Amino acid sequence: MKRGALAAALLCCALGASWQWLTVRFNYGGNWTALFCHGSQFPLPPSLAVEHIYVFANSGGYDGQSYHYMAHDPLARGDIGRAVPDPSLRYPRILLPGLAHLLALGRPVWIDPAFFACNLLFLGLGAYWLAVLLERRAIHPLFAALYVLVPVAIISLDRMLVDLALASLALGFAVYVEPERSGRLYLVLAAAALCRESGFLLFGAYAWHLLTLRRLRRIALFATALIPAVVWILWVRTQLPGGAATGLRSLAPFWGMIQAVLHPRSYEFSAAVVAAIQVLYWLQLAGIVFALALPFRGWGKAGTEPVRAACLLFACFGILLPPGVYDDPFAGARILAPLMIFEFVRGDGWSRLPLLLVTPRVWLELAPQVLGILRGL
Repeated sequence: MKRGALAAALLCCALGASWQWLTVRFNYGGNWTALFCHGSQFPLPPSLAVEHIYVFANSGGYDGQSYHYMAHDPLARGDIGRAVPDPSLRYPRILLPGLAHLLALGRPVWIDPAFFACNLLFLGLGAYWLAVLLERRAIHPLFAALYVLVPVAIISLDRMLVDLALASLALGFAVYVEPERSGRLYLVLAAAALCRESGFLLFGAYAWHLLTLRRLRRIALFATALIPAVVWILWVRTQLPGGAATGLRSLAPFWGMIQAVLHPRSYEFSAAVVAAIQVLYWLQLAGIVFALALPFRGWGKAGTEPVRAACLLFACFGILLPPGVYDDPFAGARILAPLMIFEFVRGDGWSRLPLLLVTPRVWLELAPQVLGILRGL
């Protein structure tokens, strides 16, 4: 194990844990369940209500509340699992909630701390793999500790989402695919498919590369890494109430982006604050559009480079994202994180621009928490 990469991972985890402790201490009265972002519009299941869950008033909450339910009830046997409002979309993303349940040995009192620990584990893994990639480019590995500031990391730490896990696994994919380390790459691909649906794109990129090399047997071998995810999805579709729904609202290319342009979110703040939000929103959207366009430059070479192929597949995936994604200051930044991180790490100055344009709007959304911490200190 490389010392520089390990040091970056430990420092990154310490920074991430410090942020969580500070915001919970000074913004949520010490109630760590606030990080799951439960909203009052979705009543808590009776079995979980006894845990003094922090509930945001007049709010629909955020995705983390579903993953919280899944960690407590991964097989949806009781009222907690059945409270997930969109099981066809959420339950296939079992990796992080499932690991938290296993780490807690199924004991309800341990599940929340186990969830936080697993999320920090993926933060550390992502920083470690990023440090390895930086070292390959003759950049000091300790810069990888800044991974905690990347939108997907800080958002997932703040809302307990699965996107950090996938972004970190994508970095692991980049480490183990070039040069190839078969066993570790196999595990990364299996985990990514269980993490969220876009995780299948990493296998698609590797299969594309192997097809270019005409290594058909190896494609078949690595396709077996997807078996756990496929079996789990089939179980969700056939066994869970509501699990048979497709979960797809729209597959029209660019439609989600067009809707975000035509109908941007409105905010009830002062004119100066609204102006700042709008400027950063348009910069973020421009950064995402640029990120989606870059992989099509020299796309014919994608088959020879697995990471380049992954960028192209994530770009195609981003073009199909439905309405409600691009007007959310967090959604596009975290869902397309593997694409923007790959471009930033591997590319030239222009390729680093998308991540730089997307980040300020995310940080602005977290500004009230920062102010709360400063007031508390």
